[in-house]
Amino acid sequence: MADQSRVDISIVVPVYNEEENLPILVPQLMEVLAPLGKTYEMIFVDDGSRDRSRQILKEMAARYPQVRFLGFKYNCGETAAGAAGLK
Repeated sequence: MADQSRVDISIVVPVYNEEENLPILVPQLMEVLAPLGKTYEMIFVDDGSRDRSRQILKEMAARYPQVRFLGFKYNCGETAAGAAGLK
């Protein structure tokens, strides 16, 4: 992304035990968003996953500057995770 202070599109994704899907979802989202010519970010909110989802998100954030993530210590539900991502 050229200008980190301006983001045209924000995608918020609540995550709970999605270790198998995250390595597929992130590149697919990027494939769809990149050609739009807009700046974008993907905000993932780990809702207390018990699998490797949080570790995978850390790896993705290190690899792709468009990926950001938050993590809940405990499962709070999809609504709470979505609200946290919007904030």
